[in-house]
Amino acid sequence: MTTTNSTTQQLIGENAASDLVGNAITWLKSLTTEWGLGDLWADIVAGAIAVATVIIVCIIANLIGKAIIHAVVNRTLSRRESVIAHAIVENKVFNRLSQLVPVAVLTFALPAFAQYGVDWWLRPVLEVYVIFVLLLVCFGLLEVGEVLVTQRGLENKIPATGLSQAGKVVLTFVAIVLTLSVIFSQSPLWFLSGLGAATAVIMLIFKDSILGLVAGIQVTVNDMVRVGDWITVPSKGIDGDVEEITLTTVRVRAFDKTVSLVPAYTLIATPFTNWRAMSESGGRRIKRSINIDLETIRFVGRSDLERYRKFTLLADYLDTTIAEVDAWNAEHDVDTTEQINGRQQTNVGIFRAYVAAYLRGHPKIHTDTGFTFLIRQLEPTANGLPIQLYVFTNDNRWVPYEQIQADIFDHLLAAVREFDLAVFQAPGGRDVQSLRRDH
Repeated sequence: MTTTNSTTQQLIGENAASDLVGNAITWLKSLTTEWGLGDLWADIVAGAIAVATVIIVCIIANLIGKAIIHAVVNRTLSRRESVIAHAIVENKVFNRLSQLVPVAVLTFALPAFAQYGVDWWLRPVLEVYVIFVLLLVCFGLLEVGEVLVTQRGLENKIPATGLSQAGKVVLTFVAIVLTLSVIFSQSPLWFLSGLGAATAVIMLIFKDSILGLVAGIQVTVNDMVRVGDWITVPSKGIDGDVEEITLTTVRVRAFDKTVSLVPAYTLIATPFTNWRAMSESGGRRIKRSINIDLETIRFVGRSDLERYRKFTLLADYLDTTIAEVDAWNAEHDVDTTEQINGRQQTNVGIFRAYVAAYLRGHPKIHTDTGFTFLIRQLEPTANGLPIQLYVFTNDNRWVPYEQIQADIFDHLLAAVREFDLAVFQAPGGRDVQSLRRDH
């Protein structure tokens, strides 16, 4: 810091301001001596009057600086059609910068007070104050960045709050190191090298805070969560939309309007689901099954096929499959008097074809490439034969999605009976009463 002080002294040196203050002190000293005061008291009174005058000048300079900024700079920026200009005014960036005006006055007047021995403590105080003011200015610029992101509608893509808080933490750390280097007249690198020895103690005392800070930075940098994302954290019972992302917490509003604050570390250490990709894709998956009673599955005869051909959605399919099956059986000389011989169609197979045809014609179902469209038969279980629908709706909003899904299964559950099939259902109270009446 000795080098810094000497450099500052060379830059400022004996200037007009210090000469003026020095001449004023000399004149006050001679004046007070004429009043009959001794040399000691003359020095004290002259110095006190000079200090008071410099303080008043600093206050006036500060007021003038703020008035100029308000009348010229802020008004000029306010008139512009610029988001950045308005954000600078709202966050008082130049108002904070005006605090450096009295510092400049004191710095230029400082050489005149060297005779009183105040240079050793007053100069470091001024340097620390400059660091503090510049820190506030940088905070203001970060806040301007937050406003800019919000005004341009980028808050869902850029976690401005988290990045701003991370920036403030880093700047505060730098300001602390610079302040210590000024106070103890040591290089900032000396303090940084000394942090290694204290790391273990710091980690032990501030473990949770540091983990939260690091996790918050990871969440922000890796773009794991954005404002507006729908996330679920099963282990914590959290399911809702992200409202705010800070450096250590994520605020989630559930669909019942309750709010949960999730530590950022939770999203690093605990599995969670982010539904953003689903929302951005324009589709939402339906993955649900209808369990068919196994005892109702059978081969179908010609009379059944003729009846099914009356179903508009199945006419083309049945014309093709009937011709294909008949040709195959004729080619292989199959005895079709018994349905088990050769190739035969089943009511559950035709039902699957009906489901596929019904969904392909549904206006709310994706049939485009890139969205799986699958009607499949899963392994039979004690609850029957699952016929699974694995398709995507073209409206991924929650309420419309549920309505689309409900409408589809309302229709299919009612249509099952038209194919002489039954949906499996565990015996209920009415079944037991019916058995009792039969016996």
